[in-house]
Amino acid sequence: MSDDLPRRLSFFDASTIVVGSMIGSGIFLKASGIAQKLADPWIILVVWAVSGALTLFGALAMAELGAMYPRAGGLYVYLHDAYGPFVAFLFGWCLLAILQTGSIAGLAVGVTRAIAAQVTVSPDVEPIISVFLIVLFSAVNLMSVRTGAGLQNFFTVCKTVGILLLIAGGVFLARGSLANLTAHATPTVEMSTVSAFGACMLAALWAYDGWINVTFMAGEVQEPQRNLPRALAAGTLFVIGVYVATNAAYHFVLPVEAIGQAKNVSREVAAAFLGASGAVVMTIIVMLSSSGTLNSSVMTGPRVYYAMAKDGLFFPSVAAVHERFLTPHVAIIVQAVWSMLLLIRWKTFDALTDNVVFIFWIFYALGAGAVIIMRRRFPDAERPYKTPGYPFVPIIFILGALFLIINTIVVSTQESREAVYLLIIGAVLYPFFRSRYVARQ
Repeated sequence: MSDDLPRRLSFFDASTIVVGSMIGSGIFLKASGIAQKLADPWIILVVWAVSGALTLFGALAMAELGAMYPRAGGLYVYLHDAYGPFVAFLFGWCLLAILQTGSIAGLAVGVTRAIAAQVTVSPDVEPIISVFLIVLFSAVNLMSVRTGAGLQNFFTVCKTVGILLLIAGGVFLARGSLANLTAHATPTVEMSTVSAFGACMLAALWAYDGWINVTFMAGEVQEPQRNLPRALAAGTLFVIGVYVATNAAYHFVLPVEAIGQAKNVSREVAAAFLGASGAVVMTIIVMLSSSGTLNSSVMTGPRVYYAMAKDGLFFPSVAAVHERFLTPHVAIIVQAVWSMLLLIRWKTFDALTDNVVFIFWIFYALGAGAVIIMRRRFPDAERPYKTPGYPFVPIIFILGALFLIINTIVVSTQESREAVYLLIIGAVLYPFFRSRYVARQ
């Protein structure tokens, strides 16, 4: 099925969507929690490297499908063609119900708090600012995909420069010590080594998450058979390098015990070479970083709801394309309204998103499995790009995803029930849209 959205995104645009979607607040906020569970700096660096490698394997596998099916919706399209409408609908439902919209709401709150850290803001006003941010970024992306992409390019460049300066300052100006990298401490959170490693990987993978977003925009990428795989591979490799280097700088500057106790590790590292102004600088970097991820989430998610509606698996109006702006304006509005409702209802999303984020990994695993299914089902189909190391790359990714899913259920049994409830609600809603889908076939 063809799309009505014009191809206006270049390779650079696609790459900044990958990098900008991945680099958010996780690299600044997850280091402390990881150090509490694994108090050996080298094992922590292994966690970030292994998590990055697993992410790369997923990106390389999904890139094959992206080149085969360069249409709006990305992972939704792959799941639909490999497993049928039910699995695809569940993914789209979860994305709209909490995964994308919850992230948007949480990121808006994060940007607001960064603003409030520098300017006195009444607690009653903070939710209004967060709602305004959702409306602002939604309006920008509704009126022009080029403007949204340009804004994404700006935020990605700013946050990348900021992080690289943090790394350079930590290594060359902060007077750190290599002894900090070899020091050991007693973990403050009691868990088995395997469970701790899995829990820390889930935290690191939360920071790496977002790489899939560019596939949602595949219908608007120029020369997608060539540019989409290149953007996924190059963007993911770049982020892996940045994340490992950033954590190495953290542990070079601060002892592992200090990192485990820190509320914001990046601020303390910046303060080590910038003094009191370090906190201000890092607040600005975090604000720009979170704003970029917020913009990316607002831009990419609606393409999935648009694809669902075109298939008959969602309300037909959501497939509308604005006559002047050539954007899926109804899908963008629906996402914005639901994000604001979540924001007003819960106000904070840390626990909620942590509990359901592993749902993404269920669908990621299915997406990697779709590569194998399509190879067997259509062995002679044209594949502009093939996953290197096939079938080992998708299989290793699937096994890693299964480990994370099972580990999450075992370690956080009570909390993970929320994710199961979300899937059940989607299954209950499916028959209503199924009748529309059958009618369109």
